[in-house]
This record gives sequence, C-alpha cells and structure tokens, in this order.
Amino acid sequence: MLKPLNKYLVVEPIEEYIRDSGVIIPDDVKIEDSAYKAATLLASGVNSKFRLACGTKLLVPSHMIEEVAFLGKKYYLVLENCVMGYESE
Repeated sequence: MLKPLNKYLVVEPIEEYIRDSGVIIPDDVKIEDSAYKAATLLASGVNSKFRLACGTKLLVPSHMIEEVAFLGKKYYLVLENCVMGYESE
C-alpha cells in the first residue's frame, strides 16, 4: 500500500450506477456526469491532520482525484484540502 505524504490521501473512488441510455460507449471511455465524486479513504499520511478513520466515505471534486501508477499498482490520490465533506453515521 502506498503511504501518502504532503497532505495527500489515498482513496478508492466509488463508482455510481450507470444509466442505460441505449447509447453504446466503448469500455475504455470514462464519462463524468457529476462535478463531485464519493471516495473511500484508504490511507492518510503519518503527519496528516486529517483524522478520519480508513473506510470513511468522502466527497471530493471529480477533477481533483489523481490516478497514478506506482510499482505496477494503480492508486488514486486527492489532497486533504480538496475534501468537501464526509459521511457521518
């Protein structure tokens, strides 16, 4: 697991349901129809001031989620200050 630094968080985007519009779209094309996305918190940095538990559902702007490949694995990163809110139980 990637250990984030410099106020980055490792997240897993939550895929929303796909509407069946009858239009055929290739599998490799991603269509974002919302400016915001839900994501699950996987890891925060050791010195992070972000004190939410792993597994917390976060709300972030879609365009701020960065997809990176590191040592053969895919990760999604977002900066702490881009998190707009979280789900409270």
